[in-house]
Amino acid sequence: MLRFIDLDPRHRMAAGWIASRGLCVRVWLLLFALLMPTVCVALPVDQYLQLRRHLGFDHRLTAMDAEANPGQHAGRVVELVGTVNGVSRYGTDVSFMLTQAGGRLLFLRSRNPDAALALDASVERLRILARVRRPTTDNADVFEPVAMALDAEVSARERQAAARMQAAAEAQARAASMVAAQRGRQPSRGLTTRPIAGAPVEVSPLARRYLTPAAQAVYGDYARFIAGWNRRLTATEVDQITVSILYFAGRHRVDPRLVVALIIAESNFNPRATSRAGAMGLGQLMPVNVRANRLTNPYDPVQNVRTSVNLLTQKLQRFRTPGTPEGMLSWRQIELALASYNAGGGAVRRFGGVPPFRETQNYIRRVKSLYRQLIAG
Repeated sequence: MLRFIDLDPRHRMAAGWIASRGLCVRVWLLLFALLMPTVCVALPVDQYLQLRRHLGFDHRLTAMDAEANPGQHAGRVVELVGTVNGVSRYGTDVSFMLTQAGGRLLFLRSRNPDAALALDASVERLRILARVRRPTTDNADVFEPVAMALDAEVSARERQAAARMQAAAEAQARAASMVAAQRGRQPSRGLTTRPIAGAPVEVSPLARRYLTPAAQAVYGDYARFIAGWNRRLTATEVDQITVSILYFAGRHRVDPRLVVALIIAESNFNPRATSRAGAMGLGQLMPVNVRANRLTNPYDPVQNVRTSVNLLTQKLQRFRTPGTPEGMLSWRQIELALASYNAGGGAVRRFGGVPPFRETQNYIRRVKSLYRQLIAG
């Protein structure tokens, strides 16, 4: 059984989840998106969190990183936390100082904000969504406030969500343990693994060096599965492939089982595979990808898996379903990402979805089928 690495409960895969919201919510988000360039408003906590998901907020981007290189991060959204001090008005503009942890100060300015929240928040901490401005000669402001809410309310909702997800994760883990105990060593729903002598069981030195404790805990399961899928792999190759999948999947917050399903469909875990079109290695990288990512050896498992996972991540982000909770994927998002991986992003844009190519459609069905079996296993 291949397990998901619980690096962060917020990023647990909700397979089969289809994003849907009421018409009024979608209209509200659309209107807010149209107003966003010039208006900063105070929002109820639920709408603030919904907008944060809608804007594609990346918790890894900090205010210091954005200030250090605003050109690179222009257009992205950061979340600022602090206490508002020194609010002043000039015409339709409102300026205020945000005092962050450690006494760090940020000067913020926007048009027509909800002044009541800013003026009355001299004691309470605020959460502020701010968009990184593109640097210009006449604009020294790095951040453009978009929305604000009380930090205490946002933190309370985040704790509630984390508790629910943790409870769900624990329940899922208990259920998986019971199923595994009942099945013993039986293969899972048609995904037959054929363990071979010498397949890694203990955590290898490479895994101990690069993998987190959570990833090390599932290393043996993945190594045995990969070794059984392609019996011609050497122990070193199994080790390199396993560590690469777990490391880069964790780095990009992608379910490693989806990566496994993709590699099976692409190459059947043959690192030396070459297609008639010239695609190479485990993830069947095209020459253009090899050149763009400056690979020295596309048949090297580490280089190939790194680039394949990076490409898959980019395509999943590109086709993110609006309104999907952070850390979740919809099946539609997965289908479009796989279509782009197989047929190219241009074909997906040209046909407005999955291209009508038999090869691409069969490819998507195979990866989804494999992934479903790995999840169920």
